[in-house]
Parts: sequence; C-alpha cells; structure tokens
Amino acid sequence: MSTLLARWLSDYRDLLLPRWMAALERKLAPAMTAGALAVDDMPEIVQHPDEQRVLLASMYEGLIDAAGGDYQQLDECLRLLRALRTTPGEDELPQQLALIFQLRRAATGLIYAGRHAGNGPSLPPYDEHALSEELEELLEYVAVTSASRWVSAAAGVSRELHDTKLLVESLYREAEATDRTTLHVSKLNEITQGLTASLDPAQQVAVVGEKLKQGLGVDVLQVWLYSEQAGSLDLAREWADADAAELPALRIASADPGDLVARAFRDAAMVLEHAPDAAAQGPWYRASFAVLAMPLVAQRRVTGVIVLQQPEAGILEDRAEQDFVRSAASQTAIALENARLYDEVRSFNAVLEQRIAERTQELQVERDMLETLNEIALEISSTLDENLLMDGLLEALAKLVGVEHGSIMLVERETEHLVDRAVLGEKRDVGYTRFPIGQGVVGWVAQQRKPAMVADVSQDERWVAPRDDEDDHKRHGAMICVPLIAHHELQGVLVLSHNEPGYFRDEHLRLLTASASQIAIGIHNAQIYKEVEQQLMHRYEMQRRQEEAASQSAAILQSLSDGVIVCDAYGSVLTVNLAAERILERPIEELVTWQLPELLKRLLGRRAAELPVEEMLAHPRDEHDEPRTVSATFQVANRVLSATLDPVLSTKGGLVGAVAVFRDITREVESDRLKTEFIGTVSHELRTPMAAIKGFTQLLAMGSLGALNDTQKEFLGIIQTNAERMIAIINDLLDITKIETGSVELDMRPLHMAESLSSVLLELQPKVQDREQELAVGIPPGLPLVHADAKRFNQILLNLISNAVKYTPRGGRLAVEAREVTAEVVPEPLREGLRPGRYVQIEVRDTGVGIAPEELEKIFERFYRTENPLKVEAGGTGLGLSLVRPLLKLFGGRIWVRSTVGEGSVFTFVVPAA
Repeated sequence: MSTLLARWLSDYRDLLLPRWMAALERKLAPAMTAGALAVDDMPEIVQHPDEQRVLLASMYEGLIDAAGGDYQQLDECLRLLRALRTTPGEDELPQQLALIFQLRRAATGLIYAGRHAGNGPSLPPYDEHALSEELEELLEYVAVTSASRWVSAAAGVSRELHDTKLLVESLYREAEATDRTTLHVSKLNEITQGLTASLDPAQQVAVVGEKLKQGLGVDVLQVWLYSEQAGSLDLAREWADADAAELPALRIASADPGDLVARAFRDAAMVLEHAPDAAAQGPWYRASFAVLAMPLVAQRRVTGVIVLQQPEAGILEDRAEQDFVRSAASQTAIALENARLYDEVRSFNAVLEQRIAERTQELQVERDMLETLNEIALEISSTLDENLLMDGLLEALAKLVGVEHGSIMLVERETEHLVDRAVLGEKRDVGYTRFPIGQGVVGWVAQQRKPAMVADVSQDERWVAPRDDEDDHKRHGAMICVPLIAHHELQGVLVLSHNEPGYFRDEHLRLLTASASQIAIGIHNAQIYKEVEQQLMHRYEMQRRQEEAASQSAAILQSLSDGVIVCDAYGSVLTVNLAAERILERPIEELVTWQLPELLKRLLGRRAAELPVEEMLAHPRDEHDEPRTVSATFQVANRVLSATLDPVLSTKGGLVGAVAVFRDITREVESDRLKTEFIGTVSHELRTPMAAIKGFTQLLAMGSLGALNDTQKEFLGIIQTNAERMIAIINDLLDITKIETGSVELDMRPLHMAESLSSVLLELQPKVQDREQELAVGIPPGLPLVHADAKRFNQILLNLISNAVKYTPRGGRLAVEAREVTAEVVPEPLREGLRPGRYVQIEVRDTGVGIAPEELEKIFERFYRTENPLKVEAGGTGLGLSLVRPLLKLFGGRIWVRSTVGEGSVFTFVVPAA
C-alpha cells in the first residue's frame, strides 16, 4: 500500500462513511419492519444502532491506517464484526463479505464520480486507476482476513470433536514415551559413567557415539570437534551401517556459510533439515538423508557438533529424541571441556617445571654475572693504568665465558678507526688490527652502538675476511661483540671469539652487555687520568713558555717605536710602553693610573669622542662580525699624531680588552704637504710653456709663417698631439691636488643624463669607429636628472668610456646603460655615508681584456696600470680612475667594478638623483 489511498480515504471521509452506513441500514430495514423477529432475538446492532456506527467509523479509520501500512486497528475491528449478524445463529462470514462489498460499491462510485461529489466542498483530483487498484488490494486483504478467522473458528469446532480420540491416543503415546524415557535415562547413565571413567577425548567420543547409536538407532552418527589452531571442525569419529563407505579424515571450515555442521557450531543451536542442499554440504553428507546437528556447548563455549543422519526424519523430529541427544551433547561437552582443562593443567605444570629449571639456571648465570661484575669493579678500582686495566678485564671475562681469544678495540680519535689495545690468546703487538667505523662486524657494532652475536663469521655478510698471508687472523667460528659506551660517548668495542660455530648463547650476550658499561667507565676514567696527567705536564710547559713569551712580549713592546696602551675589558690600563711616554709626553706613572677613556679625554679633549673606548668594549665586532677598528688623526702642539683603537680578542672570540696605538706622523704629513705643493707648483709652471708650445704649433700648422711640406705638417701634428696630452696630464695632476687639498670648486646642479652622455660619445665616436667597435646606449624614458657638476660629470663619463674603448680589442662590444635605483644596490662595504633616497645608476660594460681579481682595487690608485695585452697600445698615465672615485664621493655617489680576465669588465657607479 501507499499513502495515495490513505490520503483519498481521509479526504472523502465525510462523503464515503455516511454512504456506507446508509447502504448497510437499507439492507437491514426490511428485517426490522417485518416484525418476524422478537426483540430478544434481534442482533445487537439492531438493539444499539450507535454501536454499529461507532464500529464502522473505527473500521474506516483502520482502513486508512492499513492503507498507510498499519493493520493493527483494522484487524481488531474485523474481530468485532461478529456483532453485525442480522439473524440469530447466522454465520458471520456472509455478513462480513456483504459489508465489504457495500464499501467497495460506495467507494468505487465516489472514485469515478469526478472531482466534485455531492454538495460538499471542492476536493483535489486523484489518479482513478491507481486508486481502484489500491482499493481492490485493501478490500481483498479484508476479505481474506475475515475468511481466515472463520476457518479458524470452524477448525476449533472440529478439534473439540476429536478431543476424546486424541486423549486415548495421547495416553498410548505417553506410555510409549515413558518407556523411551526410561531407555534414554539408562543410556544417559551409561554415557555419564563412560565419560567420567576416562579423561581421554578419543575414548569419551567413542562412548558417546556408541551409546547414542544404540539408543536412537539412526543410520549415521558423527562427532565433530573444533580445532582452534586450524579454525575448523574435524571429524573425530563416525558410526554408520555396515554397508556405508569408510570416510577419510574430513574437515569443515567453521565459517562455511552453507554447511549445516558449521551453522550449528556458529549459532550454538540445533539445526534440523529434512532435505538439505547436497551441493552445499561436504562429503560427510548422505544424499537425501535428513540431518540433525546438535552443538556441544559447555560454559558458553562450543567445542564440537553431534550429527545424526536418517533417511526419514521421523526420529529426528521427535522432541524426546532431540532432548535425549541434547542431554548427551551437554554431558559430552562438559566431559571434553574437563579433559581439555586437565590437559592444560598438565601442560601448565610441565611449563612451570621447565620455567623453574630455566629460572634456576638464570639465577646461576646471574650469580656468576654479579661475581664477574664485582671482579670487574674491583679491577677498575685497583688501577688507573689503561693497559693493565684492559688486560685484567679481558682475562676475567674470557675465563667466565670460556673462550681463549678476544680483544678490546678503542676508537682512535684522530682517524675514527677502531684499533686493538688489548689482545687475548695469540700475542702480537697492539695496534696491528684496525677497522674504520662501519666496516666489518666490529665496525658495524661501533656504528650502530648495538651488540652483535654471530654464530659463524664466515657466513655473516658483515665479516671482512683476512688476506691469504694473514695466517693468525680468525677465519671461522663464533664471535660476540658489544659496544663500550661511557657518558653517551663510544669508547670502543669488546670482542670475544670461539672456534666452535654457534658457541655463544643469550646469557653470554647479557653478561657482556651488563659488563660493557662498567668496562667503558673504567677505560674512560683511565683515559681521563692519562689526559689530566698529560694536561698538567702540558700546562706546566705552557706556563713556562708563557712566562718566556711574556718576557719576550714585554721586551718587544718596549722596543716598538709606536706608542702602545693596553687596557682590560673594563677600561683599566694594563701596560704602557716607553714609546707612548715619549710620543704623548706624559710619564708612565700617570698613564697607568688613569682609565683609558679618561686618559684619552685628558690628552685629546673633545676629540677623544673619535676614539670611543666604551663603545669599543661594549661592541667589539661590527655588523659583519669582524673586529672593529677606529682611527683618527690629532694635532697636538706642533706635532700630528695618528691613533688607532682595536679590540683585543681571545682565540675563542671573547673580549680581553682594547689596545690604542699612537704614531707620530708629523714628518709624513709634512712630506705629503710638500709633495702636494710641489706637484701643484710644477703643474702650474709646466702649464704655461705647454700652452705656448701648443699655440705656436697651431700657428705653424695653419701656415701663418709660410707654407709647410707634408713632413713638417706631420711633425707639427705629433708635437701638437703630445702637447695636448701633456696638458691633460697636468690638468689631471692639478685636479688630484685640488681634491686632496679640498680646494676643488663644484657647480652642483641638475643635469640631463642624455645631454652629458651625448657630448662624451660625440667626442669618442671617431675612436669607436676607428676600432670598429659596437657601442649600445640604453637610457629609459622618465629617468630622473642627476645632481652633479657638469664639467666633472663629463670628465667621469669620458674617463670610464674611453678606458672601455682603449682596453677592448678591435671589433668588440661596448654598452652604456642607465636606470633609477636606491642605495640598496650599492655593495654593503661601500654603503657607509650614503644618504637614503633615489639614485641614478650608470653601467659601462665592455668585452675587453678584463682585470685580474687582485688588481680590482689597485686600478683606482694614482699612476697604476694593469698588465694586459693592450697596455702599450692604449697608453695613458693611470690618473683617470684615480680622479673618478674621489669625484663621485664629492657628488655623494660610489663606484665599483666586476671583471673577468679575457671576458670583459663592468664599471658601475651611482649618482644622487636631483
């Protein structure tokens, strides 16, 4: 049924229920008006009409519930329909069927009457065909149920008629059952006696099978027992007729879903089948036989199954016979469980006796182990000589284990090899045998820090076989190795060996493992003692040398021409040499009295801040983790002093103090001043005659004094070229002098990079074309102006690009590129002093001869020229780059270079943006 009919019956209740009641009353009306019936004989529905309506209304509700799937109320109403009989003694079945048909006609009329029925409200439409089918199905259920109840009532009457006959037959059967019960009780007593007479499961199964076969008289009887190891049921024994074939040993999987024996075992319940599916059973089943399978259950545990097979199922269906089999199965299960428990107790006793013997032997081994450990402890405490200690320990262990060969191999820290330091058995010089950690059995033990017990070394893949000429080395037999670890540090490996394969046992491994830690600690203590002794001797020697070195250092310090003042980490002056007394013109007593910061303040006044001792002591390293160095130059009276402050760091990097070195550089400063003045004077003096030479040469070349032949013109051209070159050199010398003296004048203003670069390239274009070089220029749009002096900026570009042209072979490539950057692109060592903001970066690249790495810094020195194949051809004085770097610093920029010999160079510099 579905909810469609239930909804329709609910929607049409007010139309269908009254029609049904009216149809029933019209059927009963003639009987009421005829007067043929007495009042007492009238049916109950006639005497109480409201009861009829209530019952029909309740039945209508039951039909709605049944249409939805709930038949409880409908069944109850059908049971009460007997009250609707119209005539006393009339059978109720026809009345009930008539009632059903009245409902069918009324409902069918409503289904096909259309959407609107009667004068009631408008109701929703329904599928007429589906409603008719579901209504027919529901009323068919009502008719069948009513007929079934009528048939049941009729059967009850028939049973009453046969009660007497059945009583007689039951008395006969009871007498027969009494005899059978007596036989069963007798057989059960025999089975009980047989089960209690033996604890052998085979004999118990034999007793049960024989007695059951005699008591039941079945054709086939089988006893199956469960095997926990195999997880299956095994046929213990079978009793069959003489003509039955002898079955081999059979086994049934306990999880077999179709086998009757497996099902009885899994469900722990009796299984009776009259005609089992022969294909689903094993070879144990006789075709077309009925089967009864009774499980053997004891203490909620199924231990097997008794199976009975009979051509006819009569005996197997008998409840008394089933009870007899169930009682016998219960007795058998209990007996088998007792036998199993007895076997377990016997097994437990045997295991217990074995464990007691093993524990006794273990205690003996442990006692020997404790005695050995005690001997080892005494040996360790008796000496701190490493060799005597290892020899004594090795002999004690070998004696206990019963071996004649063994060794103790220690880790050689210099090579990380295992080297034998004590050898038992064949005597030879120690240190002869060595293994890298990870090689061989001992190397594996050292690497893994795990013991190893090898039954036969010749069969172990880790074994490293000795060479043919090494006759005294082990080639076969057993070996046991344990690591010697003290304070989580590997000390070495203890090795014992025996010529007999498989000699060593687990107790030997436990003994050596327990002894290994004590041995390792003893060896560690002996090594520590030896190291302490060596360190004491070393320290004594170091102290003696330090005293000699201190004496030598003091002598060297006093012999220095520079003044030296050394302070500790707190600024207190530790030592002062005689040169410091002379240079600073202060007695040593005064210099060693003051703290170094206070002393510098007294000597240098306000300029003492340029040598920050406190900051140096607080932060002795810079951001690159390098020791800091501070230098300054001071004017003291008529002398110039150079002072350098450095931290004093220990070999481990800890701060010891600081050292201040003072040098009188008055003569050097005066010499530099005189040199600068000389260069400036000479440059000025040379500039005037060179200008005259250049001017008169130009007049002669122009023919002002007469016509010139080609040779004269060539010579005048050479004179003019060299004069211009000399003037350029003089101008460079004057520029360097002005920069060093700080007298250079700069006209700083915003400059267009394109304008400056175009004027320089226009001047160099002939040289580029003459050398057949390719020149590329890259200036992005929107590039900011640079803030620089126009003349000096052009001078910088000219020097860099002309160098690229001169040191690039014929046919090479040149490139000049500019871009906007920030200060972060400048290498970190050059960033000091750069202001934050925008910069213009210019790169001059070439494919020239390149510069060696050791010459990258020297090229910015005056008069320095690198060694390369184009040095002679390029010419020059080495003053161009010495002008570029200081000019860029004056602009607030920086320059750096990267180069590869034979591939080319890249000169990069930045200038602040306007």
